[in-house]
Amino acid sequence: MKLKTILISIHLWVGIFSGLIVVILGLTGCVLTFVDEIRPLVYADRLEVPSTQGTQISLQEMVQKAQYIWGKDKPVSALEIQNKSDKTFHFRSYQEDDNNGIWYWNEKKFYESLFMDPYTGKLVFYERSEFEFFRVILYLHWSLLLKTDLGQPIVGIATLLYLILLITGVYLWWPKNKKARRVRFWFRWKADTGIKRKNYDLHNILGFYSLSIGIVIALTGLIFAFPWFNTGVQRLLNIRTQAEMPISLNSEREIPKDKPLDNILTDIKKKYPDATAYHFYFPRGSSSVVTILARYESIFKTTQAQYNIISGRLIQANTFDRKDRGEKFRDINYGIHTGSILGLPSKILVFLISLISASLPITGFLIWYNKKWGKRRMRT
Repeated sequence: MKLKTILISIHLWVGIFSGLIVVILGLTGCVLTFVDEIRPLVYADRLEVPSTQGTQISLQEMVQKAQYIWGKDKPVSALEIQNKSDKTFHFRSYQEDDNNGIWYWNEKKFYESLFMDPYTGKLVFYERSEFEFFRVILYLHWSLLLKTDLGQPIVGIATLLYLILLITGVYLWWPKNKKARRVRFWFRWKADTGIKRKNYDLHNILGFYSLSIGIVIALTGLIFAFPWFNTGVQRLLNIRTQAEMPISLNSEREIPKDKPLDNILTDIKKKYPDATAYHFYFPRGSSSVVTILARYESIFKTTQAQYNIISGRLIQANTFDRKDRGEKFRDINYGIHTGSILGLPSKILVFLISLISASLPITGFLIWYNKKWGKRRMRT
């Protein structure tokens, strides 16, 4: 059997088994690429405060108010503070679950959000976050709405099959001579060009031009899907390199203990005044360490700091440039996957490639359908 015949068979069956999942991943990827731009528009009612007049109340009091609303059984887990005066404080409370359910909703006993006005301390919006639209889209992309340990291997295998489709597809399509190349790399439709020919060109030409970026998106997706792949890539990148230790600051002067959360927020804002947002991750159990992410639009500037939540002492800070190559790649992998790594131009590019990726199984199925049944219909 000739190599081309074998590859055609592989391409066909791989496409059949992975096609629907690739469509889902492509379409959800389009949404997630611009989620940071879409969310403020559709959720203005919960993200913006009615008025910025007056002074923001104590962060310590805000946390206490959020805890009072939830009660003792739902401790405050995280807090997001946008570095803008007209934004609400976003509190989260969540707890993992180990039940026997198979759906992503079974992974947590609860996951709720409170959006609160920092000027009045009043609740602006309560959210059942596990049912929030963009989170559902995220987990549809992440694990097909299945539990992570069930859904992610399926997504990973489908992504791997998509890589095979890209490689075999370009091999099967590649023009054999210069004459064929002149007409294969662009649409040359005329008034009488049939729908089947247009579908064929959409599949092949768009598939060719999306090949390189499609491979990058697929490979970065495999980093999320397979822990062994992520570990292997980091080890490979870390050959003959070593990360610098985070800056330890245990000897630094202690922040005043009165309202330590307020003093920690003041300190983090002073150190990183131009950050986009500050993400607090509160300790569980006996730990007294609160982790704060000073997030920037550029991942290269984002800094993680740890404070003692009782004394307010800064324990250590870790910047991007102090990490080893494996950790750096892990940090930027999401930005590469979604296109946010280079801002709006790369987001638009990834959006278009994701849309094309979602279309390829559909146009490919139509090509196969027309070859198998199209001629039969014409005969009858």
